[in-house]
Amino acid sequence: MTCTQEQFERDIAEHQMTIHRDDGTDRHISFQKPGTSCYWFEILTWPGALCIRGDCGTYVFSRLMDMFEFFREKCKDPTKLYINPSYWCEKLQAVNCDGYGKGEARRFSSETFEARVRSHVDDYFETRAITDERRASLWYDIQRDVLDYVSDGDRSGAFLLLSRFEDPEFPHLFDDCWEWRCEEYDFHFIWNLYAIAWAIRQYDAARAVATVDDTPPDFHPV
Repeated sequence: MTCTQEQFERDIAEHQMTIHRDDGTDRHISFQKPGTSCYWFEILTWPGALCIRGDCGTYVFSRLMDMFEFFREKCKDPTKLYINPSYWCEKLQAVNCDGYGKGEARRFSSETFEARVRSHVDDYFETRAITDERRASLWYDIQRDVLDYVSDGDRSGAFLLLSRFEDPEFPHLFDDCWEWRCEEYDFHFIWNLYAIAWAIRQYDAARAVATVDDTPPDFHPV
């Protein structure tokens, strides 16, 4: 399961923005619902880096001198938040390790693993004769001995079970399975990407208002 824009927007529906520091590329901006720390987060930037930390983990990125320029969204639809998980993940420098699954960019996915197993078996028997009854029996064994024991995040356990699976008629069915990548972007990583895109949108809007009013954007409900 991954995070959607709709999920993220529900989580931050009552958040307010506080600008603690805004000096060129040196920024400290926090977002949270007043009276609660649920889904709070803050963004800190300094030359060449951006850190987002809060209730959904900590991630540090580096690419441009001003990282707001790097993350500033390219989507012209005001109802959509633009994120680019694969490219932005390449710029990830560090993540937190809090023991609760927050902080990883990609995690082993049992659903992706099962889909990869099924795809591999289908491809394997494209050029080999097998009856429907035999195929059903083989799938039953794979489900019972492997797939029923696979859990998210346990890559080594999943591939160990798969490598130990034996069928006397097809002994090489899962050779080289360790090379498979069965990952998906972590829910919290995607949540934080939406948070960065959304936060910069709020910041830019506040700066635009401050420029017109000629007043410093110290605090802005959003």
